[in-house]
Amino acid sequence: MNTLRNIAMFFVMLLVFALPTDGAVEIAGMSLVKIAGLMAFGLTAVLMMMGNSVHAVSSFHTGVLLYVAWVVLSYTWSEMPVPYETAQAVSSEQSLKSNLYILMISLLLFQLANTQQDLHKLYIAFVLGSFWLVYLMVKDYQISANTVRHEIKQFDANEVSVKLAMVIPLAIYLLTHTREWWWRLLGLAYIPAAAFTILITGSRTGAVIMVLGLAGFVPTVLRSGVMGKIASVLVVVVALIAIANVIPQKTIERIFTTGKEISSGTLNERSVIWANAYEEWEESPFYGHGLGSFRRIINPYHVDYTAHNSFVAITAEQGIIGTMLYLTVITLALAAAWRLPGDDRWLMLLMLLIVMIGQMSLTLQDRMYIWFAYALTVLNLYIKNNALTAENVNKVRINV
Repeated sequence: MNTLRNIAMFFVMLLVFALPTDGAVEIAGMSLVKIAGLMAFGLTAVLMMMGNSVHAVSSFHTGVLLYVAWVVLSYTWSEMPVPYETAQAVSSEQSLKSNLYILMISLLLFQLANTQQDLHKLYIAFVLGSFWLVYLMVKDYQISANTVRHEIKQFDANEVSVKLAMVIPLAIYLLTHTREWWWRLLGLAYIPAAAFTILITGSRTGAVIMVLGLAGFVPTVLRSGVMGKIASVLVVVVALIAIANVIPQKTIERIFTTGKEISSGTLNERSVIWANAYEEWEESPFYGHGLGSFRRIINPYHVDYTAHNSFVAITAEQGIIGTMLYLTVITLALAAAWRLPGDDRWLMLLMLLIVMIGQMSLTLQDRMYIWFAYALTVLNLYIKNNALTAENVNKVRINV
C-alpha cells in the first residue's frame, strides 16, 4: 500500500508542477494537469477501496463543496445563447469542468499529503513548475528590445505575474527553512528570476504583488543583526540598479503609472466594465445570470472583455449567494493561515493576499492554481495539527 501511495503522491506532485504552465504540454490531446490529476485521483480511489480513510477539514471542504455546487447549479439558468457572438466567449460547459477540477484538487491534496515532508514536496513541485514558466517566458526575450511589455503565446502577461508572485513566499520558505542546500539554492534562484519575469511583463498588478511576495523576507531581516540588515539594504540597492539596466524604459514607465491609473484612470477600461456589470447584476442580484454568462450580458455594451475581476464576475454570474460562498472559502483559508505558527503564518498570509489582489484585476476564480493556494494553506494547518496531536499522544504514552 505504501508503494501505491508513493506513486499517487508522485502524480500529485506532477499535477502541482504542471499547474503554472497548464496547457503548455499535451499528450494525446490531454494536458499534463489533467493526466496527472486523473492518475492521482484514480490511485487515491484504489487506496480508499483498500481501506484508507477519507481525510478532510469539515469547515473548509463544506465551504468548497457548497460554492462549487452553487456554481454548477447556476448552469441551469445560464444566459449563453448559441452561436456565440464572439469567438472569445468561454462556454458554460468549459466553466463547468473547471469548477469540478477545483473540487477535485481541494479534496485530493488532503488524501495523500499527511506529513511536513509531503508539504515540502508540494512546495518544491510548485516552485519548479513556476521556474519552468519563467523559462518559457524569458527564453526568447531580448534585453535590448524596446517594448512596453513581454508576453508569449498561450500565456496572458498579467496572469503570469500573479502565478509567479504567489510562489515567491514558498521560495522564501525553501530558502530560509529547509536543511538541504539544493532546495535552498532553488529558492534563492527562483526569487530574482521570478522578479525579473514579472517586471518584463509590464504588469502593474504584478509589480505590486511582487513587492508583497518579497515582504516574506521581513521576519528574517528583523531577526538578523546589524550586518544582516545592512546587507539586506545593499541587496535591494544592487537589485534596483540591475533592474534599471535590463528592463526596457517603456516597461518601467508603464509600471510607474500604477498610482495615476488607480487615482484618476479607468484601470485599462476595467472600471467601465464593472459599472456595466453592476447594471446587469441589478436585474438578478441574488442568483445572478448563470455560469459563464458574463460575456453574454456585457455584450450589449459593446464590450468584448472578461470581467477583469473575479469578485465582479462571480457576483454577476452567481449573484450575492455565490459571492458570499466564495468569500467564505477565502475567509476559512485566511483563518487557517492566521492559526499557523511563526513564519508559516506570515508567508501563507502573503500568498493569499497576492492571490486576492490578483483577482481584483483578473478573472481567476476558476483557475486550479488559485484553489491550490487555498487548499495548501488549510492543508498546512491540518498537517501541523495532526503532528501536534500525535506528539501529545506519544507524551501521554511515555508518562503512562
